[in-house]
Amino acid sequence: MTSVTATSLADTLPLSVPKLDASGLNWAVFSLYFQDAVEANSYWSHVDGMSEHPVVPKPEDLSVTHETAAAPVADAPVPATPSAEDLAAAINQWDKDERSAKSLRTQKIPDLALMRI
Repeated sequence: MTSVTATSLADTLPLSVPKLDASGLNWAVFSLYFQDAVEANSYWSHVDGMSEHPVVPKPEDLSVTHETAAAPVADAPVPATPSAEDLAAAINQWDKDERSAKSLRTQKIPDLALMRI
């Protein structure tokens, strides 16, 4: 017997999302249902390109010299530099979410369109 995990359910579009017709005649309906379903899974920023891959900061960006240091402002928060473990976890999560978004994109489009992508 196979078990279905929560992850696999989240990475599957619901049946309410129609398959995009090869002619594109149902684009308006498809795009509305598709966006709604992907937003519900919190992957829309990966589809529309607004989610950027976490970047490992360059060593020179982390060091502050006397010439570049700004005058301290009272009660101003100091930006925290993420640890290597936190950065690796953020990169791994972003990559996983990107793969999930890609999987959602490919589920309901015609094979010919998929091959062009």
